[in-house]
This record gives sequence, structure tokens and C-alpha cells, in this order.
Amino acid sequence: METSVRGTLHALRRYPVLYGLAFSLWWALVGIVCVAGWAHLGLPSDGQLLAAAYTTHCAAILLGAIAGSRAAAERGWFYGGMVGLVYALVMVAIGLVVFTTFTLDARGLFRLLVMCLIGCFGGIIGVNTVRR
Repeated sequence: METSVRGTLHALRRYPVLYGLAFSLWWALVGIVCVAGWAHLGLPSDGQLLAAAYTTHCAAILLGAIAGSRAAAERGWFYGGMVGLVYALVMVAIGLVVFTTFTLDARGLFRLLVMCLIGCFGGIIGVNTVRR
């Protein structure tokens, strides 16, 4: 049994949604560290930080959906959308733990829908870039 990171990721490819989620969370972590460094070293406004955070999460979902649908090599919109949905639910869970408040209002549902649609779009791109 191979215990390297490459072997773990190869085993995770059998589950495209989890593979895409892991890929998304990795890129979200990288993006959040970059935004935090920018916030520490520069003087961004609140609006700029909010835009950077949304951009980071949208890019993470897009990249994770592409990776997940490439691993599946079929039904890219479905696997990409599932990556976006699970990513959104993970972010909601983190928000519940950190802030202990959650309201299921129209803005929250709209964000959830947008994350799913970004995932679907990334899945369509990813499944069409698979070499057969």
C-alpha cells in the first residue's frame, strides 16, 4: 500500500466530489493566506477585502469543480455542481462554528445557488478537457 501524498490523491480520484472538494479547499487555503498577507501588509478597504474573499472562494470552487469532473470524466455539470454545493455547505458549517449565527435568508440562498452554478460551469469545462 502506497502511503505517499500522490497515492492518497490517486485513491481519492475514485470519488470525484471529494477529490474536487479537497482541491477546492486547498486553493481556498492558498487564496485566504494570500488575502491575509495582503491585508496585513497593505491597507485595503473593507470592500476590497470582501471582493478578494469572494473572488478567492469562487476561484476555489471553479478549480475544484474542474478537477472533480476531470476525475469523473463524465457528467461534469453534476459533479461540478456537487462540488460547489458541498463546498458551500462546508463554508456554512465553518460559519456556524465560528460565528454561531445562521440565517437562511434570500442572500444566503442566492450565494448557495451561485456557488452551485460556478461549480456546474467548472464541471462542464473540466469534463470537456479530459483526454480520451
